[in-house]
Amino acid sequence: MNSSARSLFSIGPLVAVLLTLAACKTSYLEPPEMQGPPAMVNDNGQPRLWVLSKQEEVRQVAVGGGRRTSLATRSDTFFHFAVEAFDPLATKPLWKKRLLTYGDPEAHGAKPSRVIGSSVGARLLGQDGNIVWLLIGDEPFAVKVADGSVVADGAKLELLNPDLKGLLPSEAKHYGFDNGLVLMSADARMFVVRGSGQKAIAYTPPPPAAPEGKLLANGTYELVPLRPFGEIPARQVTLDGEWLGLYSEKEAADARTDEWGGHLKWPYTVLDEGTLARRTFWRADIVETKRFDDRIRHIGGMTAIPGAPVFLKGRFLKNLPTGEPLVLEDPAGVLVWHSTRIDDAGRLALSRLDTGLKTVWKAELPLSETDMINQVMYWQLPGHITAMGALRSENATVVSRLPHLVSVDLKTGAIKAWNMTTATAVP
Repeated sequence: MNSSARSLFSIGPLVAVLLTLAACKTSYLEPPEMQGPPAMVNDNGQPRLWVLSKQEEVRQVAVGGGRRTSLATRSDTFFHFAVEAFDPLATKPLWKKRLLTYGDPEAHGAKPSRVIGSSVGARLLGQDGNIVWLLIGDEPFAVKVADGSVVADGAKLELLNPDLKGLLPSEAKHYGFDNGLVLMSADARMFVVRGSGQKAIAYTPPPPAAPEGKLLANGTYELVPLRPFGEIPARQVTLDGEWLGLYSEKEAADARTDEWGGHLKWPYTVLDEGTLARRTFWRADIVETKRFDDRIRHIGGMTAIPGAPVFLKGRFLKNLPTGEPLVLEDPAGVLVWHSTRIDDAGRLALSRLDTGLKTVWKAELPLSETDMINQVMYWQLPGHITAMGALRSENATVVSRLPHLVSVDLKTGAIKAWNMTTATAVP
């Protein structure tokens, strides 16, 4: 046997061992889980939708395999936090940046690693110039708008601000946002960090809002009814100079009992039949009555508009951030959210109506109706509405809610959508 043959023969067992080890190094990734609500970020004039995610990974790592030990595997668990930016009009991902990974740094031997980071959450706080502040667990991070790269964390904040050395709060509840990172130090001082230099300055919270009710003739403020918990549907609008209500028959009957003007001034006080409401359009007579020393505008009567469309759980899309119904131009009209069905198979739909209440288009979105579990968020962009929510899916009795990003063209009603779980476009 020549020397080259002996060399090949001697490394043969080693190659076999290495191949065996490689075969034992497997990894399993759970689907990413969204962390907190998404946020629309301004990237040099371009809107970008940012989503924070947490993803669990389990790696099977080969251990042992020496002369006196048999080959075994160890399970190592990791939790990866990442930020991903999407084009909100095309509903396509642009880039994704991993920010932090939790794992067991002391993992060794054949025993599974400790599971570290399973209870850690994250949330976006807000944008300050060319950076975005966010929290992972109880630690703040400043990341670049352009690509999500980290420019500051807790350690760097302390380095740049010696007064905060050892005083950064250890609980996420002591962080907030007001055109910059707001924090309460461990010695109960308030700071805000603004600008590219991440310098902390003393912070004074804004004054409380003035009373919502108007000042009455007797010198007291009117009592404002408490707002209901959850979504408050917009069901009154002024369109083409006319007051219109979007109500079921029972809701309309309640709305017209408006002697003191509360239903006109605070529309959320009108009866809400919720998911079972079959709503159509009503025209109201708005009258003014003098009561004591005050003049009160109120609903004097309501008449159903013949031939108007009927919407299941219909309500107007609101103009952000005013909360009033969005009135469109070119052509003039309104947008109505509504349900396709009352049961779990129902989807959220959006219809555009003109001033004659004729349907211009109807778009059925790959989203389940908004409720306490599935909060559908939306943003107004030039010529589009971008929404994010979840679509209920059932497979072999297993129910899941898959988050989707959806864009609707306001001119045509055309839809583009992205499945956030499978990372694929929706046909």
